[in-house]
Amino acid sequence: MKILSAILLSAIIAIASTTAFANPKKSGFVPEQEHVEMLYPTVLVRVGTGSGSGTVIYSKQNEESEYQSYVLTNWHVIQNYVKLTKVWNSDKKEHIETENRRPVNIDLWEYNNYSTSVGTIGRVADIVAYDKSRDLALLQVADTEREMPYVATLYPEDQDDGPWIFQTVYAVGAGLGKPPFPTMGLLSGYGRDQNGNALYLSSSPIIFGNSGGSLFVYSPRNSYEMVGVPCMVSAYGWGSVVSHMAWSRPISEIRIFLRANKFGFILGDKPEQEEIEDNDQ
Repeated sequence: MKILSAILLSAIIAIASTTAFANPKKSGFVPEQEHVEMLYPTVLVRVGTGSGSGTVIYSKQNEESEYQSYVLTNWHVIQNYVKLTKVWNSDKKEHIETENRRPVNIDLWEYNNYSTSVGTIGRVADIVAYDKSRDLALLQVADTEREMPYVATLYPEDQDDGPWIFQTVYAVGAGLGKPPFPTMGLLSGYGRDQNGNALYLSSSPIIFGNSGGSLFVYSPRNSYEMVGVPCMVSAYGWGSVVSHMAWSRPISEIRIFLRANKFGFILGDKPEQEEIEDNDQ
């Protein structure tokens, strides 16, 4: 039954991506802002035979005129590409644990008529940070010569304007390995996982492969802003999935994760004075 449901959903998505949204210009209404701010920053994260989603959250030039581009995803999406092994250290006369992180592949979709996916552009990315407890990971795109064309906007920290329960939210991800697609629902509640880390509950449905994507709201700043990373769905009985009871890691946890791993500049943080002084020496 689960296999049949997955096949049916896959077929529906395939049909929608080639027919219903084939040419929104003909309808007289083109939701260009939604495409640019939510759909286009979403990427597929490929790890071996499996896949998940990711979101481009930063792409700017550094002082050396090289582009630094980062993709946010879930830890469980890339966990098989982080291996811990014990190696004998002849100096210490004991086994020491070493970590090996394999590069992952990400796919950026290209579109015709805003919505019709026509192919992908592949990029290699390195795992530069992860947090098992918060189920978050950060990838750095290896290509430093080209800017990522679309970047999601993170919900700003200095705004006391939500998101609130009953607010409309949009989940975007490459579910089932398909081109990214949006679903809509409400922010339904707040919760915590077994480690005490915060979670958002929403009625915006997600499916396998959505993990690592984005949860967006339309903000008072007249833009769609990222407030979370979808990470799991509710289930009951023998693993029956309730796709419209979807859990996301909220923006507050994303900020903690980025700062703890020295990526606060993605949030707009300025370098600490000590770091500036060290660079001057």
